[in-house]
Amino acid sequence: MGIAAPPIRFRTGVSRSKAVDKVRVERDAGVYGAGMIHDVSMITVGEALGHEMWCDHAFLAQVAEAVQHASRGVKARFTHPGLSNDGVGTKLGKFFNARLEGDQVIADLHFQQAAHETPDGDLANYVMTLAEETPEDFGLSIVFDHDTEASEEHAAHHSEPGQSFKSPDEDNK
Repeated sequence: MGIAAPPIRFRTGVSRSKAVDKVRVERDAGVYGAGMIHDVSMITVGEALGHEMWCDHAFLAQVAEAVQHASRGVKARFTHPGLSNDGVGTKLGKFFNARLEGDQVIADLHFQQAAHETPDGDLANYVMTLAEETPEDFGLSIVFDHDTEASEEHAAHHSEPGQSFKSPDEDNK
């Protein structure tokens, strides 16, 4: 079964850091000196909700590797761009120091000074406060380029003739 159109956004289940009750926010630290949140969970193994896809350990390893190889970090926004919003004014900063820990990709979010002075106010302070006050609700979703051809090859490799796809990940129901 092929994908009609490549999805542009994925939402997985709530992605939480290992110790959600111990989020570490440093308001004057980070690469830009504008604050940072240590050990943010970027993505967790599981269903990409609404996309009928599964994010497995191989995908998570690729996400961690991509962030690690981005010497200038990976952009973090307050929200996804939309049809009438290009995301300008929502940039928070960048992710650095990504690593795969168990079922999660963990990274450090470094805020840029501009995130304290956006058209919508001080988004950096707002996000840091959310992380401190309700770490159990703190989460994010990633945007990435989907390789439709690789997905179809994977599905073909894990399908018997005349039968549907059987995931190699036993948790993928």
